[in-house]
Amino acid sequence: MDVGKVVSVLLKYRLIDEATAMKIREEVKRTNKSPYKVIQEMGLMTEEQLLKILSREFKVQIAELGEEPIDPTLIQLVPREFCEKNEVFPLKRKGRVLFVAMADPTKWDVLDNLRFLTNFSVEPLLMSPEKIQNLIVKAYGEKSEVSEIVKELVEESEVEELEFVEEKEEEDQVDTTVVAKDSAVQRYVRTLLREAIEKRASDIHIEPFEKKLRIRFRIDGTLREVEPPPLKYAKGIVSVIKIMSKLKIEERRLPQDGHLKMEDKAGRVIDFRVSTLPVKHGEKVVLRVLDKSSLTLDLKKLGFEPDALQKFEYAITRPYGMILVTGPTGSGKTTTLYSALSILNKPEVNIMTAEDPVEFEFEGINQVQIKEEIGLTFAAALRSFLRQDPDIIMVGEIRDSETASIAVKAALTGHLVLSTLHTNDAPSAIARLVDMGIPPYLIADSLILVMAQRLVRKLCPQCKRPVQPNAEKLRLVGLDPSFLAGKVVYGEGEGNCDVCRGTRYKGREGIYEVMLVTPSIREMILEQRPIHEIREKAREEGMLTLREAALLKFQRGITSLEEVIRVTMEG
Repeated sequence: MDVGKVVSVLLKYRLIDEATAMKIREEVKRTNKSPYKVIQEMGLMTEEQLLKILSREFKVQIAELGEEPIDPTLIQLVPREFCEKNEVFPLKRKGRVLFVAMADPTKWDVLDNLRFLTNFSVEPLLMSPEKIQNLIVKAYGEKSEVSEIVKELVEESEVEELEFVEEKEEEDQVDTTVVAKDSAVQRYVRTLLREAIEKRASDIHIEPFEKKLRIRFRIDGTLREVEPPPLKYAKGIVSVIKIMSKLKIEERRLPQDGHLKMEDKAGRVIDFRVSTLPVKHGEKVVLRVLDKSSLTLDLKKLGFEPDALQKFEYAITRPYGMILVTGPTGSGKTTTLYSALSILNKPEVNIMTAEDPVEFEFEGINQVQIKEEIGLTFAAALRSFLRQDPDIIMVGEIRDSETASIAVKAALTGHLVLSTLHTNDAPSAIARLVDMGIPPYLIADSLILVMAQRLVRKLCPQCKRPVQPNAEKLRLVGLDPSFLAGKVVYGEGEGNCDVCRGTRYKGREGIYEVMLVTPSIREMILEQRPIHEIREKAREEGMLTLREAALLKFQRGITSLEEVIRVTMEG
């Protein structure tokens, strides 16, 4: 809404004087912020108070954001450019009436254009421009420097810098794409990669479908769409990435793996791991962002509870034995193992690792890339390690009985072995090893510690707000509602935040279930006692479950109750 309209209303109701009105006008002009934002930052009133005043003046109801998802059919009716230019957003439809959030509901020409665009009757609802912008980003995807290049590509009537040489459409023929050095497609790819780094994305997904190309970033474990270029550029984009990754651009029938390096805006060299996969309508490409500067290797900063950290640090300083870290893909297991190795990496110690893939390189550590196609498997690497006089061995993953057997024997013959398994919790790792054919007596003698872990998203420190948790949800996670009586806990903000870009979360932190193999647990393993009994014994001895560890972070305001439930669904 125009600053003049807002200050006129506030002056009318004698809520500000002329001097304050002048300050508001000057600040809006200087910062280019909305009058809503400026008035809040000056401490004159909250957004809610301002909306109530404007609603009363213009006789327009305030838009209320419920939990219902955005209707994709409405998004198709109203173009993004129209929404951004006019600060509007199509919220919902009832019969032939379209309810639209507007920063300025007095713009009758905008309402007329909306009626013409949608062929509906239009009912305006009042909303701040910041909230409207966040809804636009949520519905249409992020818009940035990449968007400007996308706009350029859309406006090109013909592909001038991109020359396609089409071969006959036979089974053994493929399209060959030749990309000019400074083409818009190349600039798009470079900008896309840099933007992914800026937004702390861990992965970039490029996915061709029948009628559109979809681009997504994985940020804090969640995929978010960004504005895509037209579908006709899909082959060119894939070809540019293949050239940068030194892959065969003409090979579109088989998956390929590669990597590339690129400088970000600050001049840092960032690695990307590249995977291409033939799909129905072209090739899907996933790039994993390997930014070593963002890798946290300080165990104290990973999110351990003090007792859990003490147990883990004790375990990694043992001269021999086996330590297992369990959890699904993307739960931070590799970071935890790298953190442990960074503590153990000393001139007097010989450390060998077998990884698939080697994600980060470390000075002083002998890292082996597994290549199963030529016979260099985890088991083969482990056998060779034992002839290389190792002190510490890290195996990226125990996938089969052979690898498990060699790892256990290495742990029993004077080596410290660290590895990962895919199990839901720490005690289940014992059952997994038994399933792989490892006798219980060898497990009992070799295992020092098992740790399950997950990553929870951290609430945005800027927009998180105090909440009254739902009693039913509290009972769902095993927490008595009366336990939180008189305590302040936090939940997701409203989403109109520049710090988290409307995602309500910023960053992630680990939760850990650490089971030290004590004499009593070792005895239970030898006796082949059920896993649930071993779990109960570990809890008696102080082990926190994943859910209990997550709830501690909820009580401290680090994460939300909804995130606790999402991450610890299996119990």
